[in-house]
Amino acid sequence: MAKTVNSNGFYRFLEWLMWIMYLNLLWVMMSLVGLIVLGIFPATAALVTTIREWCVRKDGIAFNKTFFKAYKHTFIQSNIIGYLLTIIGYILFVDFQWIMQHTSTFQSLFLVLFIVIGIIYTITILYIFPTFSHFDLSIRQTFKHAIVLGLFSPLVTIAMFIALFLLQYIWRFIPGLLPVVGVSFTFYIVTRAAIFAFESFENRQQSLLEKKYVKGEKKHA
Repeated sequence: MAKTVNSNGFYRFLEWLMWIMYLNLLWVMMSLVGLIVLGIFPATAALVTTIREWCVRKDGIAFNKTFFKAYKHTFIQSNIIGYLLTIIGYILFVDFQWIMQHTSTFQSLFLVLFIVIGIIYTITILYIFPTFSHFDLSIRQTFKHAIVLGLFSPLVTIAMFIALFLLQYIWRFIPGLLPVVGVSFTFYIVTRAAIFAFESFENRQQSLLEKKYVKGEKKHA
């Protein structure tokens, strides 16, 4: 019995690894199809959407259909989101260079402010595509929800940072894994964590609504 359980577990792991490798290949392929500059963000959105469906539905997901459908349907919006993040990141980089090159009495204040903004920007990067794939929102609302959900789920966000930090050591120790599973495995971790954050936040919201409803019923009683 134990051998059967172990065999099933090993088989499921191999199947999971196969799909992780395949999704990484799809991401690379569709990034190149869009000549990278137009393909990388739709490929990322499609990757996260597929991983989300995989995590939520557990089985029975059509990987190819889900990926290519998401790639096509999110092509414009995902590029807008991606390049907005790129522009914001470039502005932050230029500002940081300016702060470090100009000494003044306000340098420490500016540096602290920059660090806070940088943390919020990093949280946005982590949550933006999971938020985009999970909710049906405008681009503006997607950014807003990504920031709010990231800030209001501190434990999950910290866990993401730690996991990604540890991943850097894995890629350095076994660099051959990076081109094979680097992108898909990274987003698998981020997406699973984000789904947990979304569900926890939604449960808290539902709990608050139920408490308000109960209080309202008591007042009218």
